[in-house]
Amino acid sequence: MKFFRPLLLSLVAAALVAPLTAQPKPAAKAVEPARIAFVNSSAFMDETAGIKQLVKAAQGLELEFSSTQSELSLLTEKLRTIVGELNKLNGDATANAKAIAEKQAAGQQLQQEIAGKQQTAQAAYNKRAQEVQAPITAEIGKELRAFGKARGVDVLVDAAKLGDALLDVKPELDLTADFVAYYNEQHK
Repeated sequence: MKFFRPLLLSLVAAALVAPLTAQPKPAAKAVEPARIAFVNSSAFMDETAGIKQLVKAAQGLELEFSSTQSELSLLTEKLRTIVGELNKLNGDATANAKAIAEKQAAGQQLQQEIAGKQQTAQAAYNKRAQEVQAPITAEIGKELRAFGKARGVDVLVDAAKLGDALLDVKPELDLTADFVAYYNEQHK
């Protein structure tokens, strides 16, 4: 009887496992080939061959903030002058320690002023750029999708966002120039 127990257990186990291995495996889903193309959005800002609407907005921003940029350049030049005077004073053996300390304090104060103005200007620029360029970039995104769909493209990739991940691509897949021409024609 003890002999039949292991035999009976192995038969029961085989009977239970057999239906599991005999079940058909689900068929693999067939994947159709996809048409892939890319654009390079960094070319959209090219002054001669880019998206005119976007370039014009960027130029408007530069003009709008040119006085702030000029002010920062003047302050930076003033700081360079102070640094030059400090170097001159430090090289002079007869220089007054009080004069050196005053120049250093003036230089540090000017550095802090420049840093504060740069941060304020950067925040204002970023806010204004968002206001001016966001509607244009949203429209570009919408037009890109329509452009790709009209050409039967299943996957449209932005090469500018891939960086070094894009190793080798056929130049024929680059739709950047075609899209820029299309967009500029649509948005005169």
